[in-house]
Amino acid sequence: MTYERRIIGFIDILGFGQLVLDSEDSSAKFDLIKSVLEKINSVDDVYGSPESFFAHSNYAYLSPTAKKEMDEFYESTKAAAGPRRVRITTFSDSIVFSCSADSEGLTDFRYFLTKLLVHTSPFKLLIRGGITCGSLVHTDELIFGPAMNNAYYLESKIANYPRLVVCKKFEEFIEELGENTLTALVKHELIRNENETVSYIDCLALSTNKVAQNMCGANAYEMLLNEKSTIETLIKDAPDDPKVASKLEWYVEYFNEFLTRTSEVEVVVSHVQGMPLETVLISVSDLRIRIPSHVAVVGPTCAGASTSRKAKR
Repeated sequence: MTYERRIIGFIDILGFGQLVLDSEDSSAKFDLIKSVLEKINSVDDVYGSPESFFAHSNYAYLSPTAKKEMDEFYESTKAAAGPRRVRITTFSDSIVFSCSADSEGLTDFRYFLTKLLVHTSPFKLLIRGGITCGSLVHTDELIFGPAMNNAYYLESKIANYPRLVVCKKFEEFIEELGENTLTALVKHELIRNENETVSYIDCLALSTNKVAQNMCGANAYEMLLNEKSTIETLIKDAPDDPKVASKLEWYVEYFNEFLTRTSEVEVVVSHVQGMPLETVLISVSDLRIRIPSHVAVVGPTCAGASTSRKAKR
């Protein structure tokens, strides 16, 4: 056993600790925790199933003979990729996932993160995390290394708000891969504010992209509508705590800024043999959220609100 260079994400589910405490006296909250953890543990990378692996091949409509041939190809490809696939460890309210630090690993990383965002969205919980690249041991039994420590530090000390921050080592890794379609996509999905040195992932862009729609069955407008409902529910139930208020205010401003930047999303409205046939563009301007006075805090707490924050785009 030795260290590998890996991409690693350490993610914390905000409010999950209190949910666990409340679940002792609430069967509904206990069931919610169980559902969240089951869904997280079921999120797989690009090799999750033949249906997802062959998402663009009308797999569900193939003949038994053709399916058998593709299944055999899928199993052999999955087995060959075994050592390189996304590895996942969950404990309490935390999720740790890692993959090889190369172009294939970056593809799996981006796909896994998209699926995680899509499949956890219905639970009305926000996430915060840190993503880095470095020396790591990650097996079914063990996870340790400098990269693990760094990812945890980013999540617990740097992220501050409901966002997934990335550090300089991750950005340097992307630069090492050179200019190609994948690295251009990932760079485009990173945000850095003019008043910060930290970058973070544009999670709303990920959860509404073509991968989310074609391979995860997500409806981009419904994803944003659900996010709006999540934010409004959290605001309604928010305790009188400036720290909680600042996190919610930051996320509201990020959400509203995304709507301004995006203006409309593409939604699939019909399929032919499982393949998207017709799409429509739907305006998202009606989803903007107003920050109630009881939530707004005094001072420049929202590190993601500036319209000039797309300097890294």
